[in-house]
Amino acid sequence: MTPLGNSASQRTAHTVPIPDEAGPNRGIFARHATLFHQKTNPRRLSMSASRIQQLADEACHLLRGNPLMASTVSLQRVATRNLLKRRFQYGCTLAAASKLTNCSAGVEALSRHFPGLADGGYTRLLELPPAVAEPASADPYRSSVLAAWMGGLARSLEWQAGGPDAKIVSGYLQSDLIASDLELERQPARRLSCGIGFVLIESPARSRVMQALLSQCMPSYRSSDYPITDGAELDRIADHLESAFALIAKLDVYGYQRLIAGLHTLHVGVRREPPCSLSSSNELPGSAIIVLSRERLRDGDHAATAAQLLHQAGHVLLGFYTTSAAASLPGEFQYVSPYKEDLQTLESILHMTYTIPWECAFRMACLSTETDPERRTWKMAFIIAYAARQVPLIDIARKGIERLGGDVLLDLPDIAAIPSWSSRILFLVGQLLAEEPIAHRQAHLAERQRVLDRQAWDIGQMLLRGKEPIDPRMGRREIDDTGDNVSLWYDGKFHVIAKAADHAMGKEYACYAETIRGTAPSEMEAM
Repeated sequence: MTPLGNSASQRTAHTVPIPDEAGPNRGIFARHATLFHQKTNPRRLSMSASRIQQLADEACHLLRGNPLMASTVSLQRVATRNLLKRRFQYGCTLAAASKLTNCSAGVEALSRHFPGLADGGYTRLLELPPAVAEPASADPYRSSVLAAWMGGLARSLEWQAGGPDAKIVSGYLQSDLIASDLELERQPARRLSCGIGFVLIESPARSRVMQALLSQCMPSYRSSDYPITDGAELDRIADHLESAFALIAKLDVYGYQRLIAGLHTLHVGVRREPPCSLSSSNELPGSAIIVLSRERLRDGDHAATAAQLLHQAGHVLLGFYTTSAAASLPGEFQYVSPYKEDLQTLESILHMTYTIPWECAFRMACLSTETDPERRTWKMAFIIAYAARQVPLIDIARKGIERLGGDVLLDLPDIAAIPSWSSRILFLVGQLLAEEPIAHRQAHLAERQRVLDRQAWDIGQMLLRGKEPIDPRMGRREIDDTGDNVSLWYDGKFHVIAKAADHAMGKEYACYAETIRGTAPSEMEAM
């Protein structure tokens, strides 16, 4: 999800992929890793400590080469561009709302949260002076709460074709409710030593506006499932995250700097059962959602939490980078991701090509800190299986970047380096794979082939539905006279694919961009 006014491709919630059982030959990275965990004698087959340390050091070296780790000056420029873009967008929204009957007072109250827009400044946007972005915690244009309410206000203005309904619009101008939500963000329940605040996830879940966005970020996590976090549990979360942040600071110092520069708030909660859930969204700028399982808190797997936090930091950084740009990435749904089951935009592909290798590299860097041979064996298998789907994805991202116009690449030059950086991480994962016993190595390679076969199958389903996905590994294809079967060459292998009646087309929440107009009315009616 991103602010209204940007390309549809950017309106996507970003969540750490969770294994699923959908589709034939679907490789399940967690189940795949667990299989090795169950069948391996880790003490007999584990690598030498020196080799583990060598691979961990190489992973740390790759982390230092992160392509979006721009200089502080460059990041400040990006933050300022983001401020100016949001200021204009918010100003237009406030100006439109102020013209409706009985809405002007509410608009004035809301505008006072934004420097330059108060006292009718939203009607003089072209006259406003330049501005320089403040740190994330002090920048109202990076407030998740204000972004959520402004996004709702914009949607309420666009909802009805015959003209906005003043009663619905006024529902997003309730100063007392906005102030209540904002108080949670500005006076968090806890703060980490790095300054990032904690907001208990059950608190914003009581807000109609915030709850809607939380639900879109975590579609499988109903608000009725939010456990009430007591003081002792919040202390355990804080201790766990302090350890995770300390590990990031030790192994990925640039990632740590960007993490604390990009986030001011963590919406935290506890899940009774695994798995953990970490999410972020461009419609909730400056924040991320982290729901830890009680199992994670009990076991103290700080490395896994740290890796997933950096995954979300990658989403926040890349989203911040793209939404601040003058030239938007193309918003067409033309790519099939091995991590999803439906068509994706180039931006969605880039997010997965960027964040998942980053997470894998950090997990590799942490291998040397894991002293338990059994857990280390499982973590190695997980990294290999998790990265397997990057094999086709990186080439898809590279092809998508090649198709961009010159203006976009001039405005977003660093994204061009993402596929090459991710390829180097995938190569390092290959070295980890080479250390596996031969039987396990063969099974991992078979898993990679299942990924490619599944990719061919997904592409075939799209072709049979009249779509034209872009994938450089796709060769000649031919649909038969019935329209129910397609012959397809993919990655040098011939496939005959029959049309499946239940193939997901838009089931994924990543298709929020295509459904937001349909879901917005229910949110507004609730107001």
